[in-house]
Amino acid sequence: IVTDAVREFEEVDRTDDPGRPGADGQTAVVDCESSRDEKSSRAALFMIARMMGSSAVRAVLMLMATFVASSQAIKCPPESTSLDGPRRVILDLDGGGDDGWALLMLLANEERYNICIQAVTCSHGNARVSDVLVNVLRILDSLDRLDVPVYVGASEPLITPGPNRNVSHYFWGNNGFGDVEFDCLPSVDSLQSVHAVEAMRELFETYPNKITLLAVGPLTNVALLYKMYPETKEKIGALYILGGNRHGVGNTALTAEFNFFRDPEAAHTVLNNSPMIVHVFPWETVLLQTFTTRWRFETFAETTNPAVEVLNRVEYEVYAEEEIWTPCDMYVAAVFLNSSILQSVQSYRADVELAGTVTRGMMAILHHVKDASRHNVVVIDRIDSQEVQRMLVALNHASV
Repeated sequence: IVTDAVREFEEVDRTDDPGRPGADGQTAVVDCESSRDEKSSRAALFMIARMMGSSAVRAVLMLMATFVASSQAIKCPPESTSLDGPRRVILDLDGGGDDGWALLMLLANEERYNICIQAVTCSHGNARVSDVLVNVLRILDSLDRLDVPVYVGASEPLITPGPNRNVSHYFWGNNGFGDVEFDCLPSVDSLQSVHAVEAMRELFETYPNKITLLAVGPLTNVALLYKMYPETKEKIGALYILGGNRHGVGNTALTAEFNFFRDPEAAHTVLNNSPMIVHVFPWETVLLQTFTTRWRFETFAETTNPAVEVLNRVEYEVYAEEEIWTPCDMYVAAVFLNSSILQSVQSYRADVELAGTVTRGMMAILHHVKDASRHNVVVIDRIDSQEVQRMLVALNHASV
């Protein structure tokens, strides 16, 4: 069955997305250190990229999960009654380079800040969800952290089709990692066959109010969880979001921040249905951080961290002509790890514009709502940039 799947992959027509690497019909690269069977399983991974969104994808995922025997034990311990147990976290991401920095920041600080990554869940956003999966696996494989379970989630927005790429600029290239052509494919041993939303539900039910959710991509997976299992949202320990804007400053063709712009209905659903205050790290706060690309490249030029080496290759392409480095999603991971970096936060009632011609996806602060009991977000306005810089530099030679 796997052989047939690989054969179908090799024969598939790639002309539907000419911007993607390999669109010229060349055979996809395979892991240069793998056995023949491992190569077949990894080629099957890339068949998913061609089938994502079809009814067959779930069957393929289950087949792969069985075939590669993804049975490594997660480092998060089972239920513990001790008060000093680790803080559990799920990272819901969309696979750009900044998502890679967020994942690395968490992995490198599990011991220091007593946390454990319960799961990584993938959503469409910076790239197609199939490419998001590959990018996550590449970071985990580089660090030999295949114990972290990875789940594939939403491949498209909650209701409406995604914005055209001409309107919603893809900063990270077509595949989320700068369209860099790596020599080898990552291991798929972390890949799980369960849908991301089902995995979230199971984990929040198993560890009620003990898992923090960091959502640093479009909020489609979270919105689906809220709609499919409304009782489960009561069991989320805390919710942190990278997204939205508090002064109408956008980073798309319109006045919205990218993650909210990619799925405004999902953002609207999450902000208006979360039983807890949502911590929002908006685009304007990202812009207050002034790490230059020169500092970034000089700081990480001589790294011993293999994940940083991967991100170096990605960002040499993406930031070649940029002056300011904006590892957006990393900031949310840093705030979760070390809340002492928070310098200015303010609670508000916020909503998401759904019908505006130029404001669709913009987060609107309802300043006239003074009653704190009606507030639904805490906006993070300022953080300690020097401490974040220290945390970043520590990644250079971190052992994970």
